[in-house]
Amino acid sequence: MKLRAGGLLILATWPVAAGRAELDAAGPFATAIAAAEPRVVKIYGGQIGRVKGYGSGVLVSADGQVVTVLSSLLESDVPRVVLSDGRRLPAVVIGRDRVRQLALLKIDALDLPHFELGGSDHLRAGDWIIAAANPFKVADGPEPVSFSAGLYGGRTTLQARRRAQELPYSGEVLLTDMIVSAPGAAGGALVDVNGSLVGLIGKEVISERTNTWLNYALPVEELAAFVANPNPTHRSTAVTGAERLDLGIRLFDVGGRVRPAYVERVRHGSPAAAAGVRADDLILSVGGRSIGSCADYDDALRGLRPGPVELVVKRGDDVLTLVLELQRSNP
Repeated sequence: MKLRAGGLLILATWPVAAGRAELDAAGPFATAIAAAEPRVVKIYGGQIGRVKGYGSGVLVSADGQVVTVLSSLLESDVPRVVLSDGRRLPAVVIGRDRVRQLALLKIDALDLPHFELGGSDHLRAGDWIIAAANPFKVADGPEPVSFSAGLYGGRTTLQARRRAQELPYSGEVLLTDMIVSAPGAAGGALVDVNGSLVGLIGKEVISERTNTWLNYALPVEELAAFVANPNPTHRSTAVTGAERLDLGIRLFDVGGRVRPAYVERVRHGSPAAAAGVRADDLILSVGGRSIGSCADYDDALRGLRPGPVELVVKRGDDVLTLVLELQRSNP
């Protein structure tokens, strides 16, 4: 286990089973580390396109509810959650918020240590905060996740994009000087020096203000609202009135049944045809949003804007990332 402050190593690597004396050696961060370690989990699923097959999450209930970021790795047959004691448990996705980009998982376990979903208003610019996550899949099994110490920089509204697609969430985020924008770190915990959860590390995104990678977390208040209503219905403002975005794709969709998003046909001259989408392709994600059914595909279309959008499809044994150029059209 490594502890970093503002990107500088301040504590040597800890053994897999860190003893109390070694935790105490961390000084002012010992409480936060001891609180976060059993409450942060490792998540493994399928690697789809550019999305890595691993991530992080936080336990939010004693009976095995886990909050993480919404990602296509959760679309594997059985996502797995690895607890701090090394237990590997299958997980079921029981909630999705496509605006906040959050997912709620459930594992079959009881009496688990978990974070209370309190508040983050007590933070002041310059306060120490600690990130706990599994970037780059450094830890496995019972190995402890990685910890970084840094400073809280304040709040801002999020204006960011993920690859070519604008992120749908535009609410408040917490900024930090730690480098938490790394594969596998999203879904990890941001805690204060007392070990209280203050935020969830967000997806890797580019700030539209600075055109640089953004190190941020969603405030714990957003997590609490999501857990209270894990399948919210958001009204999209991306396309209004009679206007709509047309990809030129028709799916195999039978009313009344939940079906995977297989392409039935592609309209000639459409954005999908230009990008190389074919009949029988299985759509896995649209604009970074995981697609598990035809209904998910329809929901994703309502959040799109004109411009380039990434479409990840499975064609036979291959997973392909295609870029469509979308334009407004009238029905």
